[in-house]
Amino acid sequence: MKRLPVVAIVGRPNVGKSSLFNRLLGRKVAIIDDTSGVTRDRVVQEANLDGYRVLLVDTGGVDTTGRSHEFAKETTEQAKRAMEEADVIVFVVDGKEGVTPLDEEVARILRRWKKPVIVAVNKVDEPFMEDLIYEFYRLGFDEVIPVSAIHKIGIPTLKEKVVEKLPEELRERAREEFLKTERERKAEELISGEDVEGLRELSESLERGEEYEIAEEEREPIRVAIIGRPNVGKSTLLNALVGEERVIVSDVPGTTRDAIDTYVKLGEDEFIFIDTAGIRRRGKIKDIEYYSYLRSLDAIDRADVVILLIDAEEGPTERDAKIAGIALEKFKPIVIAVNKVDRLKSQSDWERIHRELDLTFDFIPYAPRVFISAKEKKGLDELIKQIKDVYRQYTKKVRTGEFNRALRELMSVHQPPVYKNKIVKIYYGTQVKTKPPTFLLFSNYPEGIPKSFRRFLENRLREKFGFSKIPIRIVFKKR
Repeated sequence: MKRLPVVAIVGRPNVGKSSLFNRLLGRKVAIIDDTSGVTRDRVVQEANLDGYRVLLVDTGGVDTTGRSHEFAKETTEQAKRAMEEADVIVFVVDGKEGVTPLDEEVARILRRWKKPVIVAVNKVDEPFMEDLIYEFYRLGFDEVIPVSAIHKIGIPTLKEKVVEKLPEELRERAREEFLKTERERKAEELISGEDVEGLRELSESLERGEEYEIAEEEREPIRVAIIGRPNVGKSTLLNALVGEERVIVSDVPGTTRDAIDTYVKLGEDEFIFIDTAGIRRRGKIKDIEYYSYLRSLDAIDRADVVILLIDAEEGPTERDAKIAGIALEKFKPIVIAVNKVDRLKSQSDWERIHRELDLTFDFIPYAPRVFISAKEKKGLDELIKQIKDVYRQYTKKVRTGEFNRALRELMSVHQPPVYKNKIVKIYYGTQVKTKPPTFLLFSNYPEGIPKSFRRFLENRLREKFGFSKIPIRIVFKKR
């Protein structure tokens, strides 16, 4: 698999790893708090390091003494795994506190892996404090950089050094991925109408009957977000799929507090599973759990496919419908996975769950349903099959000529209603992107096309072009 370079941020607890992680990302993702052990699991995000795309990994604090918090042993093991998987390691230390015995222990662990290491001396908040870094050379690494995550000091230099340390092949891959995200950004500017000149050129091109080409993309792992209410078995499902205890599972409520990415290869198919904190009602979210809720929304954003996990005994709830609604608003394919079916003991139990699913998810009747037991590892093959099927539709391309022939056929059968005594015309359109399949159509009165006609058009296009299990996005622009 061609993959993004992995950059791991490691260090003892409370040296500012998550603050630095967020600063490198340019947005708040990792949970920051003064409480030791707030980052329990590895947190993984794609980051742009000045024109290079990498996977940035935030880890829990390394504490071999086990004294800093109750999950110290688990977070230390997770951090060690991150070190093993990383291409470059950013070792964060506290410039104000100086070298501590725990810093020296982390350095000993890092030397075992023989990976490129950059020591980021954090909390160097003023230029006169830069002399503080020299003490840290005794940890045994050549690259020691003063930074302040809070005041943005030293961040450009750190980004530059990380890119320098990448193996050449991975550096090239990081550049290619950055350029791909730029293409996606430009497509979104067409869709939003920001690129006025681009829209005009596209309209003229379609009027001439020309094809609009969507850039070919390399095969990539399918990103799957596992979402649902707390305690429906999300971490158990992830561990069943992965085959190792990748997520900290315990009886402590709210154990999974961050969205966690896990790469899995099943046969020839590659996946990145994102396990998230359970989505609760807004009124019940407090403090750190509030940020975990935001991480769950971010996981949906980053996913290609969303698994909505339902408890078979409890049945779907209004909250589950709202979670599905969040995914639908983002045009994400949804697979409804009903977990704990081993607890359904009678035919009437099965009839009840089917009836409740029909009622709760009547707005996404096309979403596939799979019945599983994560604990007993039943139904997982069917779940993977459905994930692959909806992803195939999510990445499908329709040629411009074929699309416009179908559009003309539909318009000959069913025209939009009159708007302010004017005939509404839809002239032509094209698919401008995948993930989700997005179609840009040009009309003389886009504002005059009612929701009912938009739904009609969407349903017919989904039937015509094989988008039977996913939502598609249709955007109207004025010609």
